[in-house]
Amino acid sequence: MSDLVVTGGAGGIEVAVEDLRRAASRLRASADEIERVVPERWRAPPWDLISASPDLAHLVVRARLASAACADAVQHGVERLRDLAASTDRSAERYEAAEASVRGLVAGLHDQAMGIAWLVSETTGRAFGLLDEGEGWDVSVTEVPAPDYVPAPTTTDSLLAGVETLGGQGSRGGVRVLEVPLADGTTTWVVQVPGTHGGWAEGDPVPMDWPANVALMLHATSASKVAAERALSLAQADRASPRDRVVLVGHSQGGIVAAALASDPAFARRHRVTHVVTAGSPIDDFPVPVTTQVLSLQHRTDPVHALDLSPPPDRRSWTTVEASAPIPAGAHLTAGAHALSAYRSTAAAADRSDDVSLRAWRASLAPALATAPGAQPVVHEFRSERRWQNRDS
Repeated sequence: MSDLVVTGGAGGIEVAVEDLRRAASRLRASADEIERVVPERWRAPPWDLISASPDLAHLVVRARLASAACADAVQHGVERLRDLAASTDRSAERYEAAEASVRGLVAGLHDQAMGIAWLVSETTGRAFGLLDEGEGWDVSVTEVPAPDYVPAPTTTDSLLAGVETLGGQGSRGGVRVLEVPLADGTTTWVVQVPGTHGGWAEGDPVPMDWPANVALMLHATSASKVAAERALSLAQADRASPRDRVVLVGHSQGGIVAAALASDPAFARRHRVTHVVTAGSPIDDFPVPVTTQVLSLQHRTDPVHALDLSPPPDRRSWTTVEASAPIPAGAHLTAGAHALSAYRSTAAAADRSDDVSLRAWRASLAPALATAPGAQPVVHEFRSERRWQNRDS
């Protein structure tokens, strides 16, 4: 695949603006330094024609003129440097203004859409029990035997390959935590969360159902988020170090869970979230801290990632990859574009890409997944279930 369009990251606009401002500052500093070392006496050097011998007088005149011309040239160069610094600053301001203008317009649409979603959720939930998680539920999370094979987490594609084995008929409500021991004695905890599966109505025992999507987008919490957080706590069993990394990975709703956890201040106080990987997830409006590296994969014909009506953030810590979905012949255009198998192909292309932002992403991710020599990741497999208080179900 060669049609990847990359936004943000090390090659994004935010970094370009930072570079422009840094360049402007250096230009001003250079101008100040040059002006400082060119003394005023260059314009009127203390070479006295009267005391000069007659045969050297013409040379003194030429030297004085040359010195003054040199001073003028240096001053002109200083002025050019300051003009260039001002122009560079203006370019940075225009970049920022254009970005802010687009984001301001889209933010209004986003707020309006979220308001409509809330109204629909309230109406359908109370009237029909649809798209509503309801109240009074809790989530049980139980560790179960791990599958015979789980892909080792080494690349973006392999991280999503692990998610692909979750959420099927035999693993409904599944969440996986990979315990990756590193050479420095710390551990990376990789949390893999599947996409939506389960029913539309309140009462489904699967935490990753459709009502959970609405709850995540409107309230940044859901049974699926609780399930992922509890699975991580059970896997760590009070063995985690403050220096340990947490990598959150998810497809569709699983990606929303990942972004919601990374954006949760309480979760961030307990865990050092270093990376988030999402595929086909509407996460662009989540306030993920800049200390967390985000990679968001989006397909042009997949409408799911666009449900938040927000453009991808363009900042150093957030990289978005947009691509055409590699859909097999005969596959449904939209459903095929949202399939995790299609996103794995895009992830593999991102793993091979020479784009500066994707190179930086891989460089930041590699240390988190570098298993210590002779060690193997430990797989913690969990099943989660939504339960209601004061109900028979």
